[in-house]
Amino acid sequence: MGILDVFLQCFSSSFLLGTVIVLLLIYLISSSSFSTQKHGKEPPGPRPLPLLGNLLQLDLKKPYNTLLELSKKYGSVFTVYLGTKKVVVLSGYKTVKEALVDYDDVFGDRNPLEIMRELSQGHGMKSDYYATINVFFRI
Repeated sequence: MGILDVFLQCFSSSFLLGTVIVLLLIYLISSSSFSTQKHGKEPPGPRPLPLLGNLLQLDLKKPYNTLLELSKKYGSVFTVYLGTKKVVVLSGYKTVKEALVDYDDVFGDRNPLEIMRELSQGHGMKSDYYATINVFFRI
């Protein structure tokens, strides 16, 4: 039985080491895919964790406070990841006005967020109404 015990101890430690190495490789590969340097002209932002993004950095009760602090560090336009979803955040009156007024044709054609559709339970939102009116007046 002594040989069997030694074999099981060696197997379990090598299995554990192999598992740690595989998980480390997965982490390194996935974190490099989140790298903002890879995407070119992407706004700056905090480095995301694989799969979680920047969710651990956000105060979920008051996310606007966290985003305000990030805007002080990264500027009025920055990128955060909510899970694997990339979100570009605009902060400040001038930046938001420039995006929504001067570049309304670019930002106006965005698809509505699925979460907003679920929260409204299919009854529509005020922003959907104004988006329809905006298209109506452009014709």
